[in-house]
Amino acid sequence: MKKIFYILIFTPYLLFSQTHSIDNKNLFMSGLSTDEDVSINTYFNTTIDSCDISWTIIKDSVPNLWGMSFCFPNCYIEGVTNGQDNLLPNEQHYLNCHVYPYGQSGSGVIQMEITTNNTYKDTVTWNVSINSITNTIETLSNNHLNIYKTINILGYRSEKNNQILFDLHNDGSVKKRFIINSF
Repeated sequence: MKKIFYILIFTPYLLFSQTHSIDNKNLFMSGLSTDEDVSINTYFNTTIDSCDISWTIIKDSVPNLWGMSFCFPNCYIEGVTNGQDNLLPNEQHYLNCHVYPYGQSGSGVIQMEITTNNTYKDTVTWNVSINSITNTIETLSNNHLNIYKTINILGYRSEKNNQILFDLHNDGSVKKRFIINSF
């Protein structure tokens, strides 16, 4: 009678799993120079394990007068350009950039580098464009040269600054516009 012996060999395997994901790493935001705050967000998602994160702003090519602040995972005051935290597993965390144009138009790029568990690096990019409202109004006004009367919200003829106006056109159309003092 033959006896068969099986030898089982166990080989240890190291499994690596993804610790997190970011919904969108390339974001676009736009606004007007008169806006107090222009922002856009994405989400940082943790998976089955907690994550130690640190973040820092690695690029800031926006106009000098602009301010900015960030929310990740907490909201920070204007001027804070780095932070760190421990994020619990299976959670979604708000990742946001706010730009404060302070009346200045322009464009730029802001980049945040996020380091997770001292190993993984991600870069989130915000592309920002802030337009001047004065230029926008002038462009709109020049497109409507057949205006026969301009009235304010009460129906009186007006051309004063800082109010809503309605342009009455020869073809019967009505266009709303804003007159704002230039800076």
